[in-house]
Amino acid sequence: MALFPGPDSPAYRAWSAAADVVILNVLTLAGCLPVVTAGASLTACARVAGEMAADGDPAVVTTWWRSFRLNLSQSLTWWLPVLVLVTLGGWEYLVLAGSSPEDQHGTVNGALSGVVLAGGVLLAAILVWLLPLAAFFDAPVHRHLSNALRLAVGRLGITMIALVIAAAPAIVFWGLTASRAAVAWFMVLVGPAFQTYLIALLQRSTMVALRGASTSES
Repeated sequence: MALFPGPDSPAYRAWSAAADVVILNVLTLAGCLPVVTAGASLTACARVAGEMAADGDPAVVTTWWRSFRLNLSQSLTWWLPVLVLVTLGGWEYLVLAGSSPEDQHGTVNGALSGVVLAGGVLLAAILVWLLPLAAFFDAPVHRHLSNALRLAVGRLGITMIALVIAAAPAIVFWGLTASRAAVAWFMVLVGPAFQTYLIALLQRSTMVALRGASTSES
């Protein structure tokens, strides 16, 4: 009996995948630190995670860096507006949610808070598909956005599960005070990369079909 598992064993592949996720998470968080480059960093993360989900064995650092460089310029055209929308939406939601229920306009403010929250969910649903589309396909931003919106609606079940995966750490962080330290460590060690990988597994069949259609057209 071998002391260490061979490279073709399930245990070895699991440990290798876990190590890749940790490395990918470090790269992604580092790429997000300048904030303005976070769009390119998340796109690169989606590229590596998508290749891993498709049973590939990407060179994590090389693949991530190549995708980051290729998508940096284009990502700024959609990531900066997203930052503005998220900032304004978060500020408006906090202001509206902080109004007193006994206030004369409390009902109106509550309705507006709901609208802002719904807009945030829609934006997140589009981003769930925009990242892998931008990572794997060469197209103008407006085409990526329209395709992401179609997929968010057309693959609604996948989109909803992906949103739950993306929001789970924040929900646990704010809902369970005692778990905040654990959530913070989770995000630092594997968080965004692991979440992106899980979402890529959900999207695998769709992305494979899209890449096949794109190849046949070319």
